Amino acid sequence: MPDRLSKETTEATPKAERYEQELSRSLGLWGNVALCVAAITPAVGVFAIAPILLNMAGTGAVWALMIAGILGLSMAACYGELGSAYPIAGGDYSVVARTLGNAAGFVSLIFTGPVCAFLIPAVVALTIATYLNVVIPLDARWVGAAVIAVGTVVAILGVRLSARLVGLLLAVELLVVMFVTALGFVKTQHSLAEVLTPTVFGPHGGQPLAVGALLAAVAVAAFTYNGFQGALLFSEETSGGGRNIARSVFISLAVAVSFGVIPVLGGLLGARSLAEFTTSATPWQQFLTDTGGESFNTIVSLGIALAVTNGVMALTPYFARVIYSSGRDMMWPTPISRALAKVHPRFETPWVATLVIGVAGVILILTTDVEAMATVIGTVIALEMILVALSAIVGRVRFAGLVRPYRMPLWPAAPVSAIALAIVVLVEQSRTDQLTALGIVVVSLLYYACYLRSRKATHMKMLDPAESD
Repeated sequence: MPDRLSKETTEATPKAERYEQELSRSLGLWGNVALCVAAITPAVGVFAIAPILLNMAGTGAVWALMIAGILGLSMAACYGELGSAYPIAGGDYSVVARTLGNAAGFVSLIFTGPVCAFLIPAVVALTIATYLNVVIPLDARWVGAAVIAVGTVVAILGVRLSARLVGLLLAVELLVVMFVTALGFVKTQHSLAEVLTPTVFGPHGGQPLAVGALLAAVAVAAFTYNGFQGALLFSEETSGGGRNIARSVFISLAVAVSFGVIPVLGGLLGARSLAEFTTSATPWQQFLTDTGGESFNTIVSLGIALAVTNGVMALTPYFARVIYSSGRDMMWPTPISRALAKVHPRFETPWVATLVIGVAGVILILTTDVEAMATVIGTVIALEMILVALSAIVGRVRFAGLVRPYRMPLWPAAPVSAIALAIVVLVEQSRTDQLTALGIVVVSLLYYACYLRSRKATHMKMLDPAESD
């Protein structure tokens, strides 16, 4: 791949060195898909994020999810092509650095590494106690911390074990979501036209949903699908080459959108009152109680808690690959980078990086207001989408001869539309979140300029992918 890197990166690797195959290449296409879908966590999208969407957009939540799905499809085309060309465990930052340059790549690393890797598992884990509380009152923080700890241990024990356990629990998770969805469609209380009319409810009744509020909800809905790009993170552990990575991206997104839009539509159709369902802090528990009584709500809520637990367990190995890759690429001071790049000699997993994810999640969940901090995630995801979409455009122009097992059709329609939608969503975010995200970008660029740039001979080593089978 003589033309794949920028000048500064090529200087650091003049002989086009390759990464060693240290991780166990023991996943097939469907193992990769299982880990991605579990990381997307349909149960979290339906039972944890959808209530926020319903409160924000009322019946417009369905439209927010569908628009986010269109944005996701555009991004899937970008991720599919870039991931097939650069099958490297670092995911986003690996392709951004190789196409837009190292400075942009490091910003991408901070977005998908420390920011999302530490916050998202903690945010998801906090929702578990909501559904366990129907049986026994529990402290949400300690429940979440315990689940993150268990997920960390499972992730260290091996990617195949993790994929099998996650796959088994994923089947349970999808069954729970389908069961709750079916209840709404079987016991329909409202017409499709009524539900698909974007309406928000307040003290004075229903009002049409404002366009700005809908776009703000799209950012939250995009978070619902975040994770389909995880196919890239497990690329060094997936057999079948780059084309399987692209397949996994599209399959994972299709599952995510289906299990996002349809359950929320079912809930709205079967809700006793649209006003109550869209304004309640716990709409699904209200829905289940109205449908089958308190005992029914208790049983299904326990299933939901198990499903969300599975999502947390899947997120740990997902984000650990980003942190591991950052250590291997020498993004940090040498002792830290070497530690993060360690692979367990028996389990062939990035055990130190996995431990960092787990410990950071536990500390955050026990000592900070994670939910207040989490509002910036939607803004960060929108910015990351812009970086990846730009990479899909620039990569085709700068490195026209690069082998791409998957090439998106109608290029550059997908990345251009993704950028346009992401900018619109970004503009609608709160000023606080916009400034926080800007601060993250500034700090990232300062670190790159002051530390990494002067050490390009030894740090930020962007090598060629390991040989695949």
